[in-house]
Amino acid sequence: MLLPLPQRRRETEENILPLINIVFLLLIFFMVAGALHTRAPFEVAPPGTEHADDSNPDNQVLAIGADGQLALGGDTLERPALTARLREREDDTLLQVKADSGLPAAALTDLLGEIRAAGIPRIRLLTVHRGE
Repeated sequence: MLLPLPQRRRETEENILPLINIVFLLLIFFMVAGALHTRAPFEVAPPGTEHADDSNPDNQVLAIGADGQLALGGDTLERPALTARLREREDDTLLQVKADSGLPAAALTDLLGEIRAAGIPRIRLLTVHRGE
């Protein structure tokens, strides 16, 4: 008597578990990577340049809006509070300034003078690369 071979039952759970693990790992990766970048609390459109940008994202960024709003590290500050906070800095790391292109040049130079007077020796003005 010939009996049919029993059909091996395929367990789909074994095939789906690695896929679920990968999806959760990707989810965790993008959640962590998205939280590392701090944004300014207002929109800033920096001026353009024809030189390549070699900015380091590890440095602290001071955002200056077209209307003179100031934000340091994602916190909106008034001018006296900004200079006080800059004086409290213990390290002499580079301060990156991201100023709006609509900001008058006189206002920017005045603020840069105050930043230097607060004891910040190294300042870099961030721009957007204009490719030709």
